Amino acid sequence: MLQTAPNIPDSIQRRYLPIKRNRIWEIDFIRGICVILMILDHLSMLIANYFAPSWYGSAFYLGKAGDAFSLFCREWLNSDARPIIHNVVLLFFFGVSGISCTFSRSNFRRGGQLAILAGIYSFCSLFAEKVMGIHGVTTVFGVLNFLAASMLLYALIEWACKRDSNHISIVATGLIGITLILYFCYTPPADTPMFFATIFPPVDAYGNKSLFYTQSIFSPGDLFTMIPYTAYYFLGVLLAPLLYGKRKSLLPALDGKWNKPVCFTGRHALWVYILHLVAMAGILALISGLFITPGNFGF
Repeated sequence: MLQTAPNIPDSIQRRYLPIKRNRIWEIDFIRGICVILMILDHLSMLIANYFAPSWYGSAFYLGKAGDAFSLFCREWLNSDARPIIHNVVLLFFFGVSGISCTFSRSNFRRGGQLAILAGIYSFCSLFAEKVMGIHGVTTVFGVLNFLAASMLLYALIEWACKRDSNHISIVATGLIGITLILYFCYTPPADTPMFFATIFPPVDAYGNKSLFYTQSIFSPGDLFTMIPYTAYYFLGVLLAPLLYGKRKSLLPALDGKWNKPVCFTGRHALWVYILHLVAMAGILALISGLFITPGNFGF
């Protein structure tokens, strides 16, 4: 609840007076569901691309005992359903990230800290590929980089609009429109500088490959370009004052112990994201090297 003061308009109080921080459980819950689905997707990727070929002696591992789950992982990665579900999950994940940033009064600081963390993550991924020889993991502009850039962009807009929610909503609407127009109506030429690979996707809205780069040469491990995902993030910014203008849950009656594990995952999504791949790869490598292919740890 707001700490109210007499004779001060409610709009002014909301903008400047301290707010009692009550977490909105459904935001953590949605983020947690998205993170869990991401973990399962990455588990499929690890098994299909890195471990199953070692376990079964080829990249195809067909018709051999015990390969059913590995085959399922490969088929999932190549299925028509995966891109659709992937986009829906990203819409919710980036959308709730956009909502969450409207609750913070320190987006410049938080965005800067996240940018530093994203840089460290990118360096470690480059080290893993170039020094440790783990192919295809270099991440130049992954989800952490995108979130940091979006948070800093929101902080700049918030500062320019002097925290006026109406002005911020107008700018967010314009930014969404520009992002979608560029995504559907513009193709960068072949001589576009590589820097713009952080902005334009490697495949356009119609399935055509970029003329000036491919993900495999720029950021093979992970890539989330500003187009189109800025639209997802700022859709959350746009919806925040409509859904959570009072900073209260829309579904308080449904809150309870049943959602705590998922909400915990959502609250700690950053650290789960940073650690989950290393943890899963380590566990699978131990299982591989000790039990399935003794002495061969799968990479």
